[in-house]
Amino acid sequence: MQKVRNPNIREILEKDDLTEEQIGDVVTLFLQSVKKGTWKTQGWPKVWTDYAISKLALNAYSRVLAKRFQGSNISVNCFCPGFTQTSMTSGKGTHSADEAAQIGVQLMLLPPQELPTGQVLYRIWPFC
Repeated sequence: MQKVRNPNIREILEKDDLTEEQIGDVVTLFLQSVKKGTWKTQGWPKVWTDYAISKLALNAYSRVLAKRFQGSNISVNCFCPGFTQTSMTSGKGTHSADEAAQIGVQLMLLPPQELPTGQVLYRIWPFC
């Protein structure tokens, strides 16, 4: 969220009562800004912009789903393992994609009572 420099967009995506429609509206606003050529001046992320917007939308939607399934033994989270060696990073990064995937599997296998919900989990062990 820190990459979004537009406070109005950030305010919408950080709302506790965020809806799927509002997420869609933000993505539509971004696409309109791209078509008009104004996205750089409207506070959208400057680096890997399209990727960053898709991640923002995914993270926001995960929060919406987590609220929807609250109390049902279903956890909805996103995790970011950090700077991973992939084709997108030209092979640069602090760890391999396999190492990052292992973290995803470890999270998935946690007992429900140990796993939070509605969170974006950053640089989880062993990448801390």
